[in-house]
Amino acid sequence: MVIVAALLGSAAGCADSSGGSELSRDAQLSKAPDVSFQQVGVDEVGDHLEAAVAGTRTLGVRLLAPSYAQGHVDNVVVSPFSARVALAMVRAGAGGKTAHELDSALGTTDPTTFAALIGQFDALKGDPGKVDQQNPPNPPVLNQAAAAFIDHTLPVGERYLKTLASSYDTGVYPVDFASGQARSAINQWLAVNTGDLIDSTPTDDNSDTRMSLLSTVFLAAAWAHPFSPGSTGQASFTRADGSVVQADLMHQTTTGRLVSTDSYVAAQLPYGGGLAMQIVVPTEKGATSEGASTIASVATDTVLSKVAADLHAARDESVTFTLPRWSVTDSLDLKPVLTQMGITTMFTADADLDEINPSVMVNAVAQDSTITVGEKGTVAASATQVDMMPTMLPPGPAIVADHPFVYQIVDTATGLPLFMGVLADPSA
Repeated sequence: MVIVAALLGSAAGCADSSGGSELSRDAQLSKAPDVSFQQVGVDEVGDHLEAAVAGTRTLGVRLLAPSYAQGHVDNVVVSPFSARVALAMVRAGAGGKTAHELDSALGTTDPTTFAALIGQFDALKGDPGKVDQQNPPNPPVLNQAAAAFIDHTLPVGERYLKTLASSYDTGVYPVDFASGQARSAINQWLAVNTGDLIDSTPTDDNSDTRMSLLSTVFLAAAWAHPFSPGSTGQASFTRADGSVVQADLMHQTTTGRLVSTDSYVAAQLPYGGGLAMQIVVPTEKGATSEGASTIASVATDTVLSKVAADLHAARDESVTFTLPRWSVTDSLDLKPVLTQMGITTMFTADADLDEINPSVMVNAVAQDSTITVGEKGTVAASATQVDMMPTMLPPGPAIVADHPFVYQIVDTATGLPLFMGVLADPSA
């Protein structure tokens, strides 16, 4: 084991010696020294790539599910890729039951595969702070970033840190969690890597936290064929409960791809750079005869994987698109979803995260996301945060004095009772 501050010395992103957290944009975007990101082509990872994509889709579907529970549908936006990278960073330091649960729920966690996925977007990488968000660019800017903020007192395995840098392109920042400097530094890092769309930590303050893993995704992309603002107008939009609202709907006929079944119509609207938005509209409006939302019938692994495959195979054709403008911001606690997926041990004192530190556990996982879609294109950002804290012993025996009891004040050396009493009603 090594102390992270000793390993990195004057690593970029460290707070200044006065304890402040002023970090420049260049420092925020820099990586751990002496370890370079391992460039891997997607064709080099074979079946692992398909498994990683499938596992990421599964996670995304599970994160969406609470938004349409019991027939009521809420707006939601998540980034399964951001969450998957953050959890893969945890898995890189996991063993035993902890590793088994992550693998069983999420599929492959091969670091080389994730290096390939991250490297896939290298040609689109750019500085989110230089993007004009009112005029999304073509080609798009797609910036993926990862960081580990580690308390300067916490020993962390050197091999683990090298894996983060080489496979996840992770910057490592020694900070002081006890003083609150860490949260300020994380907020600045988030703002830099999301173009100020997310500028505060997704997880809540916890004085016990000693390490935070961060994974962000920023996208700014113009449509390959932008909508004309003059074609946007108010029209009816039927909500899941059958009620109708008026919304700004955009219209255009342009090159796209479309497939349909008895259950849904799906279309692909391209950006530049090989990216596209796929829209899946259930055939039925509102709820089914059983009272469940029709969204539940299409937001599944089976449907979304088939949609992706069918649209990939479809030919370009002239498609008329009618869809609303929208802007959604969402915050999500991932722990309940992960627990339902069988990932439980990492949240307990039995967590096996020995490659990171034998005495840490995960105490929080959360994600903040935002998306704006309009006539010109799309701007979106997401940040996933995994917090870790020292493991604590299981709670010992307890006494709950919530009904009448006897008490005495004694000299513990001799047992001499100095005072005795009965408490029958503390409110008297």
